[in-house]
Amino acid sequence: MNLSSAPSAARSPRVALPSWGSGRPIVDRHAADSTQAAMPHELDLSSSTLVELLRNRAAHLGDQRAFSYAVDGDQKLEHLSYSKLDKQARAIAARLQQAGLTGGRALLLYPSGLDFVAAFFGCLYAGVVAVPAYPPRRNRNADRIDRVVQDADASVVLSTEHALLRTDGMLDSEAVLRQLPWWATDKIPSAEASSWKPAMGDADDLAFLQYTSGSTGDPKGVMLTHRNLIANAAVILQGFRTSRNDRAVFWLPLYHDMGLIGGVIEPLYAGTSCMLMSPAHFLQQPIRWLQMISSVGATISGGPNFAYDLCVERITDEQAAELELSSWSVAFNGAEPIRAETLDRFAEKFAPYGFRREAFYPCYGLAESTLLVAGGERMTPPRTSTVDAAALQAGRLETANAEEDTRTMQTLVACGDGLLDQEVRIVNPDTGRECQSGEVGEIWVAGSSVSQGYWNRQQLSADVFAAKLAGSDKRYLRTGDLGVFDSAGLFVVGRRKDLVIIRGVNYYPHDIEQTARSVDPRLASTRSAAFAVDGEAGEQLVVVQELARRQKQQAGELAQEICRQVSDVHEVSCADVVMVAPNSLPKTSSGKLQRYACRQQYLAGELSIVATAAGATAVELEMHKEPTSGETAELVLQAIRDVAGDRARRLGLDTELITLGMDSLERMEIVAALEEKTGGRFSEEAVLSMQTPADIVHAIESEFGGITENPRQTRELQPGDYDFAQSPEYQSLQKSLALTEQVGLPNPYFTVHESVTNDRTTINGRRLVNFCSYNYLGMSGDPLVVAAAQHATARYGTSVSASRLVSGEKPLHGQLEMAIAEFLGAEAAITMVGGHSTNETTIGHLFGPGDLILHDALSHNSIVQGCKLSGARRRAFPHNDPTACRELLAQCRNEYRRVLIVIEGVYSMDGDIAPLPEFVEIKDEFKAYLMVDEAHSLGTIGSGGRGITAHFGIDARRVDILMGTMSKSLGSCGGYIAARREIVEYLKYTAPGFVYSVGLSPANTAAALASLKQIEQHPERVTRLQENSSLFLSLANEAELDTGASRGTPIIPVITGNSAAALRLSDRLFRAGINVQPILHPAVEEEAARLRFFITSDHTPEQIRTTVALTVKHARDLATGNSAA
Repeated sequence: MNLSSAPSAARSPRVALPSWGSGRPIVDRHAADSTQAAMPHELDLSSSTLVELLRNRAAHLGDQRAFSYAVDGDQKLEHLSYSKLDKQARAIAARLQQAGLTGGRALLLYPSGLDFVAAFFGCLYAGVVAVPAYPPRRNRNADRIDRVVQDADASVVLSTEHALLRTDGMLDSEAVLRQLPWWATDKIPSAEASSWKPAMGDADDLAFLQYTSGSTGDPKGVMLTHRNLIANAAVILQGFRTSRNDRAVFWLPLYHDMGLIGGVIEPLYAGTSCMLMSPAHFLQQPIRWLQMISSVGATISGGPNFAYDLCVERITDEQAAELELSSWSVAFNGAEPIRAETLDRFAEKFAPYGFRREAFYPCYGLAESTLLVAGGERMTPPRTSTVDAAALQAGRLETANAEEDTRTMQTLVACGDGLLDQEVRIVNPDTGRECQSGEVGEIWVAGSSVSQGYWNRQQLSADVFAAKLAGSDKRYLRTGDLGVFDSAGLFVVGRRKDLVIIRGVNYYPHDIEQTARSVDPRLASTRSAAFAVDGEAGEQLVVVQELARRQKQQAGELAQEICRQVSDVHEVSCADVVMVAPNSLPKTSSGKLQRYACRQQYLAGELSIVATAAGATAVELEMHKEPTSGETAELVLQAIRDVAGDRARRLGLDTELITLGMDSLERMEIVAALEEKTGGRFSEEAVLSMQTPADIVHAIESEFGGITENPRQTRELQPGDYDFAQSPEYQSLQKSLALTEQVGLPNPYFTVHESVTNDRTTINGRRLVNFCSYNYLGMSGDPLVVAAAQHATARYGTSVSASRLVSGEKPLHGQLEMAIAEFLGAEAAITMVGGHSTNETTIGHLFGPGDLILHDALSHNSIVQGCKLSGARRRAFPHNDPTACRELLAQCRNEYRRVLIVIEGVYSMDGDIAPLPEFVEIKDEFKAYLMVDEAHSLGTIGSGGRGITAHFGIDARRVDILMGTMSKSLGSCGGYIAARREIVEYLKYTAPGFVYSVGLSPANTAAALASLKQIEQHPERVTRLQENSSLFLSLANEAELDTGASRGTPIIPVITGNSAAALRLSDRLFRAGINVQPILHPAVEEEAARLRFFITSDHTPEQIRTTVALTVKHARDLATGNSAA
């Protein structure tokens, strides 16, 4: 290859003025003199530091939305305005300043979310250098992070409270991380913002250290100043032609340069809103990314090449049919080799849904130059060139002959030109001379985005960041990447350095090789080679390891262990691990390993192979092996086999996934497949805990309740699949209903009541003493309550005809909610149209994935449904057993973000009362939320009927959420939540069951309000109810009726022992003039079948005495076979 002097292959940076919105120019002050750009009349771009930039945005854009975060990857969103971000940053900065940390380094260990954004700017506001990283998972990556901490000399770890608690249990006692102070910045009050003292910052001050992905054994932190970051933000703005009308979506990790600079700093600079997502949510379900673009009408989004491949491979036509991608005009692709076939496949698949091929924006960049170096024009089709592969290997760019064998061709994608002051040159790395156009050389970069070097790596920095062209003193960054220019722009064709890039993540071969040699002490003096080879889905990792002498018998086992260790330490799977004969790898005369020659021998099949990981016996833990039976277990095992292939030949429930060499993306594929098959969604905590198939089975069974069928099995359609009359569910109902016919009795359900139901009712013209109504205080039918309802109907109509949020608010609503809050001693209250829906929407909305809900085993269906709706992990504890609840929390509290404990004041089936004091202690001890369902305790227990808190003499404010219904003691309909003002306010503006529902009707609202006033004015009603309940229970117990656990409440069961007996006893009493409902299996266990008596304040002692006497008589008659009525 002739590299003599010739016409320069360098490209002068483009300095064309970018447009902002509708043709309004931005004054370009970011050319070679490195000054800032400013845009008159639209947005100030003249800030010299990120602190100045955010302060400016907060001052001028204030409460406008800067960032949003999709908590669940879908509909649950959190938002952050410019002013709120500024305030949070000032509060965090004030705390850092007070601790004397200005000038030091802070390690940022955050899960995905907005807390990271606030902490990052908090560091900048305090003059503290940020060091972003990602929290370790189950002690994974802790060693890598320890080395970063030591290299950066960090003084403090910043994180969230939840991440802090979860990480603490993963660290070894000797871990460097454990020796540092940890701060939960989400617990720093925003009021501390006023204590912030503005630091005298400078554009050349260090802003943060970007530790390059993959640097493990020898971490290298790229030093990025405010000047670098502002300059590169201007580069991106010019390349993307960004305007304030743009909207961005980013799923890339925020601790990585592409996520932090592209997804946080650039939107802030451009004044555009940005929707952030967790990388895990994208990897689990790639459709979530495109759905988010579609739903918010995003114009800017992208990722590494593999992301587009994932979308093509994993998104079904049915999923894609709901997409609308016509707004997407910058689909950037960078961070790893860009494959032309990927662009073709993606464009073809998603064109029917609005995606335009010209939206693709291939680009080139690297952390050492902040982020972006080169790119094309917005909404210009990507430029490609089909070249001769052999010539390219030889260092020349030659167009391929269309008539030649396509196997000798290679299609390259151009990455545009250097942007703004980013000067890109192609250089012979050996001579330092520029290459001719069409000649391959190393890519060198100069410009204001180029870093000053690596932290505490003076010699390495001089080698990499101070390269000079022959005959010139100008400094350039040596990227280590190979490239070539032609008329289409810059083509990146490979790497001179031995860096391995897989799915956009950098891996350093020597780190992986060191891990390979560490699996056995005898390998310490051997050689190993780690390199990348092309696969169908992009680059794949191969490790070749020499054996020590007399290790041939262990070769297969060692190969498998290397595969496991590489996956565990570096989170990347090996496509192949090859064990070769001792001293057989190619090396130089000085003994230095020749990785390139090793790779060539591997591809040519010329290595002295002894064993491979694919042929080795899988390493299995010596643990108890659970049988691989059951639908859920089989489904999980098959999902893993589908992804792992031959690596899963010896798969068992206790096999650790890392022993299969599975990387994080492969694990996300398994998660996505199982979510699709089960119809559920795993919480983030569940995903992080999945180390074995057994863990996954447990997650499915605990979070989804297991599966109903194995979707992979083919089966013949049954009549019940399409004819509901023959469905198992309907057939089961018919069997239950048939029981009444079998015992010769009428159907006891849907009995028509022809009058007000209180102590008496009318059925088929007969007046009966009634124990089937929870009209506990006789408010339904009370003349004053009826009059209030009638008056409200006459004045406001029969319906409010809208959501209260929009136009359905009536004066009565506020009056009722204030009265409820005052009656209970709570700060505020909200009312909803149904009791069941109140529980569902409140629990389902306030809690979500990553949270834990513990509820009583006898909780009402509405509570269980709310738990399922939330997506939180749900666990039941034994009925009224606070000790069991405490033990559960002691085991796992720190694994979850929020924890909710749900109990009922009075349990509607058994009539017993929850031990509230013990649960209050538990919720305080474990910093959990406590919710009490008072559907049956409001108006029935406690002084004046004020419920369970009054019953135990506990301040109602110590219970976080008091829920109740208005259909019982308040003689109306609907439900309420009484809680702290912040919770109620949040529910009023965001709870789906409130916002998207009509408001409570005027009649129901007025009735409940009038009933509440009656209770306060006539407390004797509550007293009479309690006396009646006590009388009934004492008489029943004296007669030795089985009343279960009922104590001190108006719900008293009489347990008959089987459903048939309950039906017969109910019928006998009905004929005797007493109406009481039977509770049958499956509502309760068969042996717990019962009659359930609801006592009211209107019952007379004579009615109660007669009823108990008749119940005793007929129960004994039925037991002795006496057929007399």
